[in-house]
Amino acid sequence: MDKSLMQRLLGSKKSARIHPTAVTVKYGSHFPQRGDESYDDAPSFEDFGAFMAETSDRKQLSDSKAHRTVFNLRSEPRSRVSKGVRGQLESFSEASVLSSRVMWAALFVAALAHGCVSLLTRLAADLSRVPSLELLFVRSVLQVLSVAVVLYHKEAPFGPRGCRLHLFSYGIFNVISISCAYTSFALVPPANGAIVWRASVTVFSAVLSFLLVDERLGATDTISVSCSVFGLGLILIPNLASDEKPLGFWKEEFGYVLMVLAGVMAALSMILYRCVKQQVSVWTALFTFGWMGSLWSCCSMFLLQEPVIPRDAETWIFLLSICFCSTIAFLGVYYGLQRLHPALVSTVQHLELVVAMILQLLVLRILPSACDIIGAVVIIVSVLALGLVKVLRGGKREMDEYEEILDSSIK
Repeated sequence: MDKSLMQRLLGSKKSARIHPTAVTVKYGSHFPQRGDESYDDAPSFEDFGAFMAETSDRKQLSDSKAHRTVFNLRSEPRSRVSKGVRGQLESFSEASVLSSRVMWAALFVAALAHGCVSLLTRLAADLSRVPSLELLFVRSVLQVLSVAVVLYHKEAPFGPRGCRLHLFSYGIFNVISISCAYTSFALVPPANGAIVWRASVTVFSAVLSFLLVDERLGATDTISVSCSVFGLGLILIPNLASDEKPLGFWKEEFGYVLMVLAGVMAALSMILYRCVKQQVSVWTALFTFGWMGSLWSCCSMFLLQEPVIPRDAETWIFLLSICFCSTIAFLGVYYGLQRLHPALVSTVQHLELVVAMILQLLVLRILPSACDIIGAVVIIVSVLALGLVKVLRGGKREMDEYEEILDSSIK
């Protein structure tokens, strides 16, 4: 390589001599690409870059303390160097596997919180007839308080420059999705509406992610997602066949169209957040949804619905519980979106229907049908199989990658 070119690359005017007997270490690895089975669970290049920087710093520190000979070469055996590299690689691998497990735990907690929101919304509506847009307004106003966490971490509340338009579009899609879903709950049975919403979010997340950002699902992921959607169909189809239509055929069909539209908007919002996840934290995303949801629901609440002021403490407890559970669910879902495909995140949230079904049986004493039970079992098996395969295969793949790096370094 030309000497002047080397100086420009190193950013220094001084040339460095390399001793002919110096030992060089070569690192080589193959990271999973888009469409691979473990692509979503693979550590990011930013994490690996931070690891390599830390390794380099520690290596320089150990070099300065090592014994030198008259030829300015280290007398430290190679086995000690490889042992230090092995320790760094194993530490990074364990941290990456632990982070993946924490992410899946957060997704399962989010599904549990979503199931609690369904029951609490039903109880609040039965007790005080609180309309859906007013519920969205109370939830959004309380979520605006997340700006305190954003400012504490010294982040820009409206997003950093360069991705504010993406963040604004994400907020618009998210608010439209929630508004369409809450409005359609007045036209269709809530259970059927929730199933259509979840199924449409999952399907459109997979399709739009492939069409817009070329993010694909692996073979195992596709099978798990398809089985989970099939479980939703087992629950939905008998309900559609047996339910009466008190509001009329066309009004109910319009409600289902709104639910599908809500699923499309939710899928777009998740994809947009995936595009800016490196610059925007989950707390900034929560604040964006909070202030935009507050403005929208405040303007539309008085036009489309008649507000109700709860006068009993029990209703306010339900409302605050709904806000708390929805916030936990939001943070869990968008934390998972930082590393996982939107369709897979939505598939895990299918457990919301199972949780809601169990709580409905325990609290409201409503017995599920045989199709409900079969569909719930299919959903549970699909989601658990997906999580186990991702965690186990992702951890094994990462260990193999680091062993390959270590073998290359000691050759």
